[in-house]
Amino acid sequence: MIWGAVIVAAGRGSRFGRPKQLVELGGKPMLAWSIEVFASMPEISDIAIVTEREFVADVQHVASGLVRSASLVVVAGGADRQTSAANGIAALPEHCAGILIHDGARPFVRPSDVRAGMRAVRPGVSALLAAPVVDTIKVVTDTGKVVRTLDRASLWAAQTPQFATARDMRAAHVEAVRHDWPRATDDAALLERYGNDVVVVESSVENVKVTHPADVVRAEAIAQTRDALVVAEEDVFLVECFVEARSVDAVMAELESRSAHIDAVERDLPNAVAIRAFAGSDALRGFGRSLHALAGEDALFTTHLSHVVQRT
Repeated sequence: MIWGAVIVAAGRGSRFGRPKQLVELGGKPMLAWSIEVFASMPEISDIAIVTEREFVADVQHVASGLVRSASLVVVAGGADRQTSAANGIAALPEHCAGILIHDGARPFVRPSDVRAGMRAVRPGVSALLAAPVVDTIKVVTDTGKVVRTLDRASLWAAQTPQFATARDMRAAHVEAVRHDWPRATDDAALLERYGNDVVVVESSVENVKVTHPADVVRAEAIAQTRDALVVAEEDVFLVECFVEARSVDAVMAELESRSAHIDAVERDLPNAVAIRAFAGSDALRGFGRSLHALAGEDALFTTHLSHVVQRT
């Protein structure tokens, strides 16, 4: 499945005290961290960043230096998060079969978590990264009186990215406007109301949200460890392509030009030929767009992490 990623970074930073999109963490803007993650993933062919209108040029400058293979667009946000997310969705092209939406204030999402969320998606089934609630949660009145205590065993704190097929994500946002649903603070709520099954995928502990100025201290500590890991290691994937027979030679040549090792070709499937190969994440950048150019929009590919190697 070819994915489009929407990064929502259009908030005014009221709790932070100032807009935080370009606040520096570990020597680079906060937003740059998640841009780098999505730009490194061959499954993602298009990235749409949503920000405040006055920051569009600045964000474009930052992102342009980080996105090498995927298509990039930066658009202005709306009056609230739901509208901003919808603006980002509208900026993605129709060839994206899946859409993920991420909060730019969560800079340290891991590619492995993103892929786990992607794998859970199918028509009618959406997913989101989340973490089990560790605090005891009280329901209180406006005056502060405790009404009841919730059982935290069944409570999860929603995070991002949140994932769906493009058809489901677009339809949920359209229906929300058409029927004037209550404004949602995340896309999973719209997908629930639309009728999708929504499943949680447990996230890594680093997927924190920078909301208050004090959060920067913790984020800086994570940044110091994350940067070294990203530079030192490269993921190697098992890539499975499903194409028509007439496109097999061209797709194999494209993979080999990217230093991929062809492992197997299955020609006895009922509706397609399966090509299996191993390739590094760097070599696979932009592969989705090349696959569609060579084999048509109906061609599919999946990636599964095989192992990790040290960069040379």
